[in-house]
Amino acid sequence: MAREVAGKWIVTNAVEIDYEDGTEVFRADMFARPWACLEFKEDGSGSIFDGEGNVDAFTYVATDESLVLKYTQGNDTTTYRIQELTESRLCVQEEHLEAYDGVVHKELIEINLHK
Repeated sequence: MAREVAGKWIVTNAVEIDYEDGTEVFRADMFARPWACLEFKEDGSGSIFDGEGNVDAFTYVATDESLVLKYTQGNDTTTYRIQELTESRLCVQEEHLEAYDGVVHKELIEINLHK
């Protein structure tokens, strides 16, 4: 799977959607700078370029269903579910769930990228 993901992927758009008990309560485009991209190398390493000159290095593991990024600085790990992967398009989602005050809150972030 690393071979299919390998390459430079430009962020097309990103959106955050929040739900409470399954009902959408918030939706917003996340600001992506021109030329923000992720680069995946076949050796399992990669970099995030934020479009402002900042770079975050990571290692990754790709399966048919997910893409797990472990950032080199700190101990942060992000798991994305792969929604679509073609030669020129990658769509991933990150989901956070928590319940408080009897309400289930879900935050969904979807990122669309292209080569």
